[in-house]
Amino acid sequence: MNITKIELLNFRNYTKKVFDNFSNLNIIIGKNGIGKTSILEAIYLGSLAKSFKTTNESSIIKENESFFKIKIHYFDYLPKKNLEIYLDKNGKKTKINDKIQSKLSDFISQYRIILLSPDELKLIKSSPNTRRNYLNIQISQLHKEYIYYLNNYNNLIKNKNDYLKKLMLNNNLDQRYLDVLDEKIVDEGIKIYNYRKKYIDLINENINNIFKNYIKNQIIRIDYESDYKLNDKEKLIKELKRNRKKEINLGMTDFGIHRDDYVFCQNENNCKEFSSQGIQKLIILAMKLSEVNIFINNYDIKPILLLDDLFSELDMKNRNNIFKSLDKKIQIFITTTDLKNIDKKIIEKAKIFNLDEKVK
Repeated sequence: MNITKIELLNFRNYTKKVFDNFSNLNIIIGKNGIGKTSILEAIYLGSLAKSFKTTNESSIIKENESFFKIKIHYFDYLPKKNLEIYLDKNGKKTKINDKIQSKLSDFISQYRIILLSPDELKLIKSSPNTRRNYLNIQISQLHKEYIYYLNNYNNLIKNKNDYLKKLMLNNNLDQRYLDVLDEKIVDEGIKIYNYRKKYIDLINENINNIFKNYIKNQIIRIDYESDYKLNDKEKLIKELKRNRKKEINLGMTDFGIHRDDYVFCQNENNCKEFSSQGIQKLIILAMKLSEVNIFINNYDIKPILLLDDLFSELDMKNRNNIFKSLDKKIQIFITTTDLKNIDKKIIEKAKIFNLDEKVK
């Protein structure tokens, strides 16, 4: 699948702008602050209906305007399709081929995205919640039903937490309701655990070999940490019952896949504590390229790869190694401040979009 045209209206610093005639390899060049990353953000929004830059989507609306609109045109060996996102004070609307979508889940991941930006170091440095959210996004692009299971699980946890708070105030309430909830929570949790474990296992099948292209004689892996590693319904229900008194005292569910985490390791050491920032960047790069392999080789999906300001942080050898490891048929968008950062052979194959002109 390839994006053919992007239309922006009141989006970031763009009042009205059209980008089109994209090729497989697209390089967007311009000074910092001119709107390079905004193009990638629009592509990301067009796939996942959320920004990778902010959770406050109203801040994306151009100053002194009341709405923004993004329209993405693409084709995938089928009649051309267009996707549209519109946001104003009343909320977000999505369209496919100009038809309003009643469910956001029907809009999400019409095409698939893998993003590599400087902010992605947060996957190593930030909180477990950040890592879980990222994993949820990636898996939901491959398995639409995963969103359904995740929403079910989160709703069950909310109901359980509400009841646990009531039990804090009145311990005489019937706890059999918790038994019913715990069984349903375990059923949904096991499904989610299996999806997460499979995805991390697939990354581990790829990441070490890819990392060797940058630094040899290192062992890189991701360790998945989960309360559900038991992966046995009866044992998990028993564990929840054993933990119930503690949860009543806390007024919240203290056991489950909502506490999952995963750790990046270099030679058995936690990368967050032991690896340099340069190594951490290469590990995240290797993980992203692993995901490209997974989408293509395991799911027969060619994702769109977004590389935001990557080349300023890698030497020429490692820049070239990236392209050697990529499927040449996938569509790639690269932002950079200077074409000198990119090998001439790569530039010759690319469509160049120079933004160093007045933004209209």
